[in-house]
Amino acid sequence: MSLDELRPSNGIGRPVRRKEDHRLLTGQGCYSDDWRMDDEVYACFVRSTRAHALIRVIGIDAALQHSDVLAVYTGADLLADGLRPIPTRASIKQGPDVKLYNSDGSRIFTTAQPLLPVDRARFVGEALAMVVARTKEAAQDAAERVIVDYEELASVTSAREAMKPDAPVLWLEHGSNICIDAQIGDKAATD
Repeated sequence: MSLDELRPSNGIGRPVRRKEDHRLLTGQGCYSDDWRMDDEVYACFVRSTRAHALIRVIGIDAALQHSDVLAVYTGADLLADGLRPIPTRASIKQGPDVKLYNSDGSRIFTTAQPLLPVDRARFVGEALAMVVARTKEAAQDAAERVIVDYEELASVTSAREAMKPDAPVLWLEHGSNICIDAQIGDKAATD
């Protein structure tokens, strides 16, 4: 029997021919960056260079001196404007979704995702401030002028280390880095 005869007829396991490559590779395609609108502005994010740190101050004055900069926003600005963190849920708990519960009966810990954090950076690359400017280059240049004063905190770089009881905790209100420890299914039947 040939490999083709073993493949299912629904297309799974078969190569998918790409259709868009030729036009994109020959300069005939159009990317979102090719479009321009009147009064278009650009944003550039200032990202954390620390894995875990308290944010003492975010200095934006030098960035605001740039002639093409329209605004610089920090987490404190967003909070003052009434913008709240994005709520998250560990499990939707509807229809066919698996209902998850911690093995010990405790609640699943979820955090709201801050648009920009106010007090603490929790990973390298987390957006801490947003610069808005008339040009992409101005936004990038001004973002480099933003100064973040950190108080560096202990951090770990692996999930296994983060699960240890003495690991630095990212969400103090939870007291642990483990957000869920659920088991589902029929262990005896699986064994």
